[in-house]
Amino acid sequence: MFHISGAMILEIIAIIIIVLYLLKILFWIFSTFFTTPKVPSTPKIHKTDFQKDVVYLYQFPRINTVPNLSSYCLKIETFLRAFKIPHEIIETPSLRSRNGTLPFIELNGEHIPDSDLIETKLREHFHVPNLEPELEAHATAISRLVDNHLLGIIVKYKASEEGWYDALLRGVPGPNFLKTILRPIIKKLFMKKVHERVGLSIGSFTEEEAELLCHKDLVAVQNSIRGKFLFGDKITSADCAVFGEVASAYYPFPNKFQKIIDSHYSKIREYCDRIIAELWADDFTK
Repeated sequence: MFHISGAMILEIIAIIIIVLYLLKILFWIFSTFFTTPKVPSTPKIHKTDFQKDVVYLYQFPRINTVPNLSSYCLKIETFLRAFKIPHEIIETPSLRSRNGTLPFIELNGEHIPDSDLIETKLREHFHVPNLEPELEAHATAISRLVDNHLLGIIVKYKASEEGWYDALLRGVPGPNFLKTILRPIIKKLFMKKVHERVGLSIGSFTEEEAELLCHKDLVAVQNSIRGKFLFGDKITSADCAVFGEVASAYYPFPNKFQKIIDSHYSKIREYCDRIIAELWADDFTK
């Protein structure tokens, strides 16, 4: 009778692990050098009974202190309100765009992912006017600043607070006791992911260095406020971007970003309050 010893079992396990590791390396080599990166396929339309020229905005569920914890979701909904574009909000904890993100919209049977692309498509379709060329360039620059650089610093401030995980877990189905058990694990994994993604997008910084950069960005924003809003008395798409980033971090729960604003940037806080009064007076809880 053939007998398998403990040593042989360990050898077999070791061989299996080595083979799997080699297969993983081969798959990486093949996918890196022998395949052409492709844009993910467009998902099917969810709103099949859509109304013409109504924007269906898919976004994270609301929380009780701010319309949306996601700066991009808040940016797009603010844009829709600012330019009086007919829309319907569809809150979803599970649906995602072609790129695996929220928000995304559906417009006349077309799936449109990514907040920048959404804004571009909406401006074109609904004939949202541009500013004068010089101001439009400034608006684009300030939007890129907050959406791509300040965002990286803000998300670390938000994700370090317990309130962030309260909001995240409220949208996850399941019993509360299980969420309580999983909470510290989720926080650790999420913070690791945030650190990695922020490091790739804007770099890895100490807390002091990050705060220095945060101040630099906020000074640029504050010095751009030329009237009631960024470029005068009318809200622009750049205002929607700035408001999305600042408001989604300032209002939900106490955090370091809130303290920085209160201590040094009252002009930005007052500016956000004016946008709330203009567009969110009935349903933005301060």
